[in-house]
Amino acid sequence: PGTYNLIQGQGDLSISRSAAKIDTTSKDDLGYGTSAPGLRDLSLSLSVKPKLPDANGYTRLESLCNASPQLPFNVQVRKGGATGGTPDVVFQCLVYGSLDESSFPQAGAVEAKVGFYAAAAPTVDTLA
Repeated sequence: PGTYNLIQGQGDLSISRSAAKIDTTSKDDLGYGTSAPGLRDLSLSLSVKPKLPDANGYTRLESLCNASPQLPFNVQVRKGGATGGTPDVVFQCLVYGSLDESSFPQAGAVEAKVGFYAAAAPTVDTLA
């Protein structure tokens, strides 16, 4: 807990935020539906070309994603990347992880897509 391990071979990261719609229509809205944003859904997708061995990075991530029962864990995005420290954190959240996709090309590097799904609201989010 509290120790963040860099995953070697990281590629693109995307963050998806969406909100459910709450119907606020009343009889005085004269034929137009009105709505407001509801609870937010937050997920992240990370492409990785694993550089193995990486016991504390990708292999640890595999263990967390494949655990049964699965437990949430913290992830961070740092603006300094591999050289970034705690002051560089721009996103931090407790998540569940999922190894969503793997590809094994004949003439290329193995690639994995990892999904992260919010288990709680982000504690740091300057990317929104």
